Amino acid sequence: MCVAYLICRLADTVEDEAALTDEQRALLYDILLAAVDAPDEPALAEEFRRRWPAIPADEYGRLVEGTPLVLAAYATLPAELRGPIRTCVHDMIGGMRSMGVVEYRNGVGFVCRDMADLERYCHHVAGTVGIMSTALFEERLRQGGFAADAEWREDGRRLGLGLQMTNIIKDCRVDAERKVSFIPADFVDWAGSAYRLAPRRKAELFGCCIGHLDAGLRYTLAVPTAESGIRIFLLGSLLPAIATLEVAAPGTETHPRIDRAKMGEIVALITSQTAENQALRNWYTAHRKRTLNLLFA
Repeated sequence: MCVAYLICRLADTVEDEAALTDEQRALLYDILLAAVDAPDEPALAEEFRRRWPAIPADEYGRLVEGTPLVLAAYATLPAELRGPIRTCVHDMIGGMRSMGVVEYRNGVGFVCRDMADLERYCHHVAGTVGIMSTALFEERLRQGGFAADAEWREDGRRLGLGLQMTNIIKDCRVDAERKVSFIPADFVDWAGSAYRLAPRRKAELFGCCIGHLDAGLRYTLAVPTAESGIRIFLLGSLLPAIATLEVAAPGTETHPRIDRAKMGEIVALITSQTAENQALRNWYTAHRKRTLNLLFA
């Protein structure tokens, strides 16, 4: 999972780096795809690193510098595990290439026209990861007799959508400061020149996100309790997401985030020997209810 996420983060870094031209970005995508297709050719990883005109001077730049290490680790994985990762990276990059700014308002470039576009974007960058993660989990879970079905796999994809949509809601004002919005223009009001979510549409946006997180809860709680590693991994994203929506719901904070105390509460809950499904469901439901109450207050 670590190797898979690092490769996906490399694709995200190519997408997110504003200093790249369209031609440079396309070339880096091509080289990264070639590298995951041919893991036994380390020269491709070196070429990916070399083709960056200027590697970012941040943690993502450190990842780019470490591309050969990441892809060397990927090459050691069994073919049945590399397959889902390869498919994910191809689908993710294909989706990224198909999306772009569709309109400008007040100098902000909007990537999505409507909720369908937003869901499509979230699928490209996170639903694909949910599909991949589910396939990797399934390799392990079937050894213990777990029988996956289509509904469970779809809930895994939807968890990816919910987590991505949470991040988009949380970061919408920060994104607007860098002149981009993934939230459709019709969901935004401008108070003077300030970007904020439109009260009349906010419930619809949050409701869609919560629906995907609800699917993620079903998906997570279906994992056998004996598989504590997988459950903790999933709950460590899902529970902070629903708690973050509660912080973001009033719309009063530019950088809504849960505090250290809340994160400590989550860690204590998910690592507890008594973290049974009902206790987890109760905690999630309480935060979900408070979020909805804030939206409709």
